[in-house]
Amino acid sequence: MNIFEKIYSLLAIIFAAGVITCLIYFPQLRQLDRLIPICLLGLVTNIGLMFIVLRDIYSRQFRDQGRKYFWMALVLLFWPSILFYLPRYGFRPRVI
Repeated sequence: MNIFEKIYSLLAIIFAAGVITCLIYFPQLRQLDRLIPICLLGLVTNIGLMFIVLRDIYSRQFRDQGRKYFWMALVLLFWPSILFYLPRYGFRPRVI
């Protein structure tokens, strides 16, 4: 990952945590007229995050090919797995 992708990933995770926190502590944000723009912004942000992470998984060399498919499936099916993937592989340089 380059520096822009790392910063974008961190900001997207902070945004997701902030939205969850705001929805818990501010019930007025749960109204439909406020919730739809927040969710659309979150959708766009997370599509970008998923693109960056999946591209990194695809271009990274793992010791066995099964690990690459494992991480792809895990990231696609379970969003919080990104929180484990990024520090373990994503923020480290790719070995060619």
